[in-house]
Amino acid sequence: MRYTIKYFFSFIFLCAIFSNSTAQNGKADSLYAVGNYFAASIEYERMLFHSPDVATQHYFKYRKAQCYKQLKDFSRALEELQSIYFNNSSDSLYMRVCYEQSLCLYLNGEAPKALWKIDEYIHRSKDSTSFQYFMPIKLLCYNETQQWNEAKGCFVQFIKAQTFSQEKEKELTDSIEWLYTRKNLPRMKSADRAETWSRFIPGAGQIYAGHTGEGITNFLINASILTFAGIQAINHYYITGYLMGLGFFNKTYHGGMKRAVTLAQERNKEEMIRFNSKINQMIRESCIAE
Repeated sequence: MRYTIKYFFSFIFLCAIFSNSTAQNGKADSLYAVGNYFAASIEYERMLFHSPDVATQHYFKYRKAQCYKQLKDFSRALEELQSIYFNNSSDSLYMRVCYEQSLCLYLNGEAPKALWKIDEYIHRSKDSTSFQYFMPIKLLCYNETQQWNEAKGCFVQFIKAQTFSQEKEKELTDSIEWLYTRKNLPRMKSADRAETWSRFIPGAGQIYAGHTGEGITNFLINASILTFAGIQAINHYYITGYLMGLGFFNKTYHGGMKRAVTLAQERNKEEMIRFNSKINQMIRESCIAE
């Protein structure tokens, strides 16, 4: 997850779609403005405690969640956001809360839930003009869940929602079509397949995940341990062979399988980062061009 977080903060400009300025220009807002998010969250909690009505409480919960998001405590941010309930989807704060929820869900590694939240907002909201604000997050979630056709369609829809000239729109659309061709998509590795390879041939899973040297080393270690156990058994040192040979083999064998899964998952994250960096560049260029 750390790779996803590290990468996504290059997208932080997306969060600036909504202004952070508010009518409440108190101490909490000042602390937030200078980057003292922890102190700001405490101040918002104090203001929440003294809030006279539900609408004001919702606003301060929303601001607390923004503090936690900046502190990269996405789970806590989600707790605050999910405690806000709207009877009326036309509430001016509703879109902002849904946006922050979908963003924090993505950042927390819960892309499917983020997609569900965005779809819920689109279903409930009557403001169709606001849908485009969610498209960059929706696009990233589709990429994360490897729904390439949906991601491509979402990206094209986002471009068409902007005010580009026909020439620029066609140029960007063609670039998207090229980007989502099979040869340009991330080459993902199956974690299950990596584990299966290591189960039958120690080290093969690491090689499958792209770490040939580590895979060969793992194979040699396991082979050496088995050889040692066999020699001890031949010489009638059964207990020594079992405890020192098979005991160590059990650890290196199962450890190798877990390591293969980890390497496959890390490779997939790195592949996704490289792919999404191209998306990042295109969105930035389109924003500048607009």
